[in-house]
Amino acid sequence: MLGVAWLAGCQAMAQAESGGRVNIVLSESAPAYREVAAAFSSALAKRYPVQIDLLDTLQDQDLIRMDSARELIVPVGVRAMRRLYGLHPAHAAILTLMAPRGAVESMSGRGDMAGRDSVVYIDQPFPRSLAFIRMLLPRAEHVGLILSGDRLGELAAYRQASAHAGMDLVIETVATPLDVAQAMQRLLPRVDVFLMLPDSKVVNENTVRLILLASYRQQIPVIGFSRGLTNAGAVAAVVSDPDAIGREGVALAKYWNPETGALPPSRYTSEFSLVFNRLVARSLGLIVPEDGRELGRWRKKMD
Repeated sequence: MLGVAWLAGCQAMAQAESGGRVNIVLSESAPAYREVAAAFSSALAKRYPVQIDLLDTLQDQDLIRMDSARELIVPVGVRAMRRLYGLHPAHAAILTLMAPRGAVESMSGRGDMAGRDSVVYIDQPFPRSLAFIRMLLPRAEHVGLILSGDRLGELAAYRQASAHAGMDLVIETVATPLDVAQAMQRLLPRVDVFLMLPDSKVVNENTVRLILLASYRQQIPVIGFSRGLTNAGAVAAVVSDPDAIGREGVALAKYWNPETGALPPSRYTSEFSLVFNRLVARSLGLIVPEDGRELGRWRKKMD
């Protein structure tokens, strides 16, 4: 349950500078969503009134009432984003936080927003991920990906980035999570490293163990996208933490124009961390940074 005290503390109802209002809608009450909302709301509280709600406590009529001029709706996570766009908002501006780019671009209903929506993606820009792989695995040439239909729209950009990095993408596609096991069987013999992307049809609670075990058995390093995946057995990950995503959202929201609803273009977070599973790295014979100074050098090369 989302604590009443936490909600009360985060609902800053200060006098708005220009008459706008911010409504944050959390997909669920998990700590990551709460951290994003806290970082976002605390920074905007002096500028606009801020209201925070949990998606499952709202009826469709509640969301429809938010859809008015001079309102900024901030869905946090894919569930809140999809439900909100499913109601075809016509007046409010929408700034989505913590959604994968593939899920955003595959969603219908965004074409009519006319510059009134923006996103801070939860995933990393693909060139950043490839740069990380190059530093961790200098000899890696073949990078494996499994993509669902939600990600196919990004394939051309992926291929362009990999060509620029001097790497070859080996790609399998799946329609449902049930296809992941066979896709892994076909993929692993042909790659030097497997890169996970935030895609619930590929990586979810029912497939993650299968992916990690199958890769480890064939000594193929897995690059994850969260601290949890690294703890579970991925050798490393490039991660943008919830508070960083919240701060990036604030940077966009400060340019929101309540009069027109206009928002800046969508973006990835500029802040990121490198995390490693040192036990897995050691078992794969990989050398990883040992101290903060070396980590800093890696991050600088990836910018």
